[in-house]
Amino acid sequence: MKRKLVALMALLASLSLAQTPTNTDSHTVTVNIPSVLRLTLDAEDYLFDFDDASASGTVTIGGTPYTKASQAAYYAFLDTASGTQDFAPTALTGTGGADYGTVTVRTNRAQWTVKIDSISGTLTLGNGRVKVFAEKVSGKGTSSTSTPTSITAASPLTLFSASSNGQGRSVYKLYYLFTMDINDDIPLSGINQQITVNLLLTSP
Repeated sequence: MKRKLVALMALLASLSLAQTPTNTDSHTVTVNIPSVLRLTLDAEDYLFDFDDASASGTVTIGGTPYTKASQAAYYAFLDTASGTQDFAPTALTGTGGADYGTVTVRTNRAQWTVKIDSISGTLTLGNGRVKVFAEKVSGKGTSSTSTPTSITAASPLTLFSASSNGQGRSVYKLYYLFTMDINDDIPLSGINQQITVNLLLTSP
């Protein structure tokens, strides 16, 4: 009987200890941060229409005014030119009436580069006739095009980049020009062609 009583007391003691709250516990803290490297351009098409009878005006790029491509501007070019002349687009699609495209870079990377990665298609007068100019509006990085530069000047062609502290939102204006040459021999059927310029945002 005495042994049974001792065993019962031991059992009750062990149960009491098991139910006594402890003063420690643990949990986890989880942090999930994605790598953000995002590029957007609102412009869908830069149109150079030298047969547009209604277009007029100029676009200032890098402090220099350029005449918009139009029928009147092209006739004036034929009447007076002796060499080449750069023209601004007649109109742009997707920009809400602006004469430039808006490129937005959003990233949490310190270093990044925006470049023309490839060009699809070929113009009869040569893709080198198309020039590009990137102008910084806000944010990080610097433009690599101090003057309008042929899109075939390099492959790939760097437009703008950040070498450090590039995190955040950066906005650049993207302009295009087209060079006409008085010695161009345009076919009787005219020229109506299109190329696709592919931009790429990269980070090391």
